Amino acid sequence: MLGKIALGFLVTTVACSAYVLQDGFVHVSVDESAKNGTHLHIIVPAELATIAAHFAPPKKFAEHQRELRALLPALKLSAQELAKLPDSVLVEVRDAHEHVLICKAGDGISIEEESPKEHVKVWVPLHAIYDTAEVLQEKAGNGTE
Repeated sequence: MLGKIALGFLVTTVACSAYVLQDGFVHVSVDESAKNGTHLHIIVPAELATIAAHFAPPKKFAEHQRELRALLPALKLSAQELAKLPDSVLVEVRDAHEHVLICKAGDGISIEEESPKEHVKVWVPLHAIYDTAEVLQEKAGNGTE
């Protein structure tokens, strides 16, 4: 009997893990150049953003509902279309002190900022962007005010 309970727990854990990890991971890296600067590297399942979108506070959500209704369809379409493109540079801005690079990299978007003070890098899977926008669009469409 104990073996069946353990097996059930294991199967449930594997199924939940597969669900949470299905969209890949969001990578965030912040390295400050200062002597005792922060060096922060975070990798989290991208599905957490979609799950969190379900729990968006209704009051805060209502404040931005009009803007969301206008922007979310474009965000979803952008994620779909970018997924079809080969890896490429989308935006690059360089001045005397900073360099910002936004790329389609693999199945995600990479955003890098480099300055004398810090180097920041973020990578987000396109599928997670689409899924999160879809959840928010459903909430905006339902009039959760």
